[in-house]
Amino acid sequence: MSLQRTGAGYFDFYLLHGIGEDNIINFDRYGIWDYMKRLKDEGLIRHYGFSFHSTPEHLEQLLTDHPDVEFVQLQINYSDWEDHLICSRRCYEIATRHGKPVIVMEPVKGGKLADPPQAVKDILLRANPEASFASWAVRFTASLPNVMMVLSGMSNMEQMEDNLAVMRHFQPLNDEEYRVLDEATRTLQQFTGIACTSCHYCTPGCPMGIHIPEIFAVMNVYKMYGQLSEARNDYGWRPGGAKASACIQCGQCEGACPQHLPIISLLEEVVETLEK
Repeated sequence: MSLQRTGAGYFDFYLLHGIGEDNIINFDRYGIWDYMKRLKDEGLIRHYGFSFHSTPEHLEQLLTDHPDVEFVQLQINYSDWEDHLICSRRCYEIATRHGKPVIVMEPVKGGKLADPPQAVKDILLRANPEASFASWAVRFTASLPNVMMVLSGMSNMEQMEDNLAVMRHFQPLNDEEYRVLDEATRTLQQFTGIACTSCHYCTPGCPMGIHIPEIFAVMNVYKMYGQLSEARNDYGWRPGGAKASACIQCGQCEGACPQHLPIISLLEEVVETLEK
């Protein structure tokens, strides 16, 4: 049907969308991997891969089990490079070790790195007052050796022209610019209000199935960037499972948390901020 709509005889790159721990069983159950191989054998696709939203360990297992996958799409940006939840660096290194080129999604973190907190803006402006904030983020991802493409979402002509200007005369980041982004990242981390490391010790015993680390990650987007509407939008889909308001305050999560976080009160804050 897609080929009929486009009028193309084949697709160069065919993407399996959004593979994660919650849905991988369906790819196995319905024989999607064999279906991809059949499409390729029939000449309907030239290359196939998948976009990925899960742990580095899960990515390692997927690429081991399916070595014929030809590329991986990962969320990578300088803010998430060492993030405990996204694990951009670790996932990138796993894909590279398996010889899979990487397509980057979220290089500007949904636009958040195009309009970072003022303290971050000050760091970047001191280093290069002529460069846009988004250009720093795009150049970070495009400078990675195993990146084959950077997908930057744009909503107006000005943003498109900025991206084109960066890539038309692309220069990889130099050592000093990496140092600047390290400083910017450390400054961003100071805005993170909930010190959750996403170990997930709290989640297996939750009787309500609340994905606590994912909820806290969304809340931290609000605390870091002050973008309430974006955080509420993310909260509508990203955490999965039950909302924070489903908490029955049993306390098992607080007993399991190695960071000794007051999870119950933090979930109440999420309810007041993101559910009202």
